Amino acid sequence: MSNYLEADFCSVDQGLDYIFVYMGSIYGASFNRHWEGMELGVVRQVWQETLGAFLTYKPSLDFALRKMNEDYPPSAIKFRNLCNSGPEIPVKPVPQITRQRTQAEIAATEAAKAKAKALLAEMKKGRL
Repeated sequence: MSNYLEADFCSVDQGLDYIFVYMGSIYGASFNRHWEGMELGVVRQVWQETLGAFLTYKPSLDFALRKMNEDYPPSAIKFRNLCNSGPEIPVKPVPQITRQRTQAEIAATEAAKAKAKALLAEMKKGRL
């Protein structure tokens, strides 16, 4: 049984925006001061590379956000470790496709059965 839900997933950019807005709301100015003098594009890239697939799975992000230290914002590495201790990212189930036999294959199987039955009947006649 899979616990995969499409609604639990988001894009990488949505995940980054979500955690940055949340941490900015929680930590306020102390969070924003972390990035003073830095190119925000580089900060986002580092967080993206560090967090990887966790950025696309909202339950992992929510778990990490609930477990953050109340006094200071986490680094990207600490946030990744928080995500890693949370729920495992489920794998999207792949539908199993069963190949249906063609009419020609069904006919060939039926013909082979009929031939085998006829041969068996002939063999029984010869023995009895």
